[in-house]
Amino acid sequence: MVLKVLETMRFRPQYIASTILFLSAIAICFSQNLVLNGGFEDFINCPVKMSNLNRDAEHWSAPSLGTTDYFNQCSKTKLGVPMNFKGKQDPYEGSGYAGLYLYAPKDYREYIQVPLQETLEKGSRYRLTLFISLAEKSDGSVMDIGAVFAEKPLSIHTKRQLSHGVLSSSPVQTTHIKQFPATGLYEDKQKWMELSFNVVAKGFETHLILGNFKSNAGTTYVSHNKEANKEEGYSYYYLDDISLTYLGPEYKANEVYVLDHVNFNFDRFDLQPKAKQSLQDVYEYLKQNPNLEVAISGHTDDLGSDEYNDVLSRERALVVANYLIALGLDKKRISSKGYGDKKPIDSTLTEEARRKNRRVEFVMTEFEDEDP
Repeated sequence: MVLKVLETMRFRPQYIASTILFLSAIAICFSQNLVLNGGFEDFINCPVKMSNLNRDAEHWSAPSLGTTDYFNQCSKTKLGVPMNFKGKQDPYEGSGYAGLYLYAPKDYREYIQVPLQETLEKGSRYRLTLFISLAEKSDGSVMDIGAVFAEKPLSIHTKRQLSHGVLSSSPVQTTHIKQFPATGLYEDKQKWMELSFNVVAKGFETHLILGNFKSNAGTTYVSHNKEANKEEGYSYYYLDDISLTYLGPEYKANEVYVLDHVNFNFDRFDLQPKAKQSLQDVYEYLKQNPNLEVAISGHTDDLGSDEYNDVLSRERALVVANYLIALGLDKKRISSKGYGDKKPIDSTLTEEARRKNRRVEFVMTEFEDEDP
């Protein structure tokens, strides 16, 4: 049964609240991890030999001659979990993780490489997250780990660092090296440390490479052994639970955007489940850019009277605005307005055109907060 607008309006506050609770409960369903086997749970062979990540861990490989390791609870050798040849560490979650040198004599480096579930969308924002822990048998700690995205898997014949010059000379197109922000040394040997950054895609990225792309001279390294020579030290780290999630497009001020998945059913203004991720993306972007405010506009198809469609479009804009406010957006930074069927984006009068026209748009503009 289709509810009329005026009938639904009597229950609007409760209806909006229940919709928000429902969508919040299923939010995790729409945060797909684009890194294949990001938790190192899937393996081809249970590890029994060191330096065998390429053959043991599903989807993972080493892009250079550095010999990265794979650890799993299934192993009864020195590549087991939690006890292994570099110390003791439980996985962040699951039963496996990778291990690699981020600092070693003569600029020796190890890296890990993995294909993504899909090619990244040009101009879209993504968040890369990983968990790292310093191995107990390390001589010192660093605060340098970065990431590179590539159009194809890398295979570079070197045991040293993959510097900007080395990557530039490769026939495979890569992005610039991006460092994870660091507030201090990665020196915790018991707990996992979470690292993350956001990146805007170029549109060719199909693979992710992780490691320390700096030379020893450029790396911030602190020895834990006062008697040891810096040039002879090692920093070995475990990595686990690596994820890359879509955040949304790179929005520009003063441009009109149609909210993805916020196309309403006929005669309705309730949010559909897939609208959750789109609105979460907008909220996160506004949260990260406090100098922006947003204007929400609601629209209908051509069916119904002008008066009726004006009311319906206002409700569509208002339910979106209320959802963003419920997520935490300051009311002063958002406005909403309904335009009925006066601004169609498709005037062909087909069912598909009407579906497109039952939408919500937004425009972000810069402002100066009068109460900083």
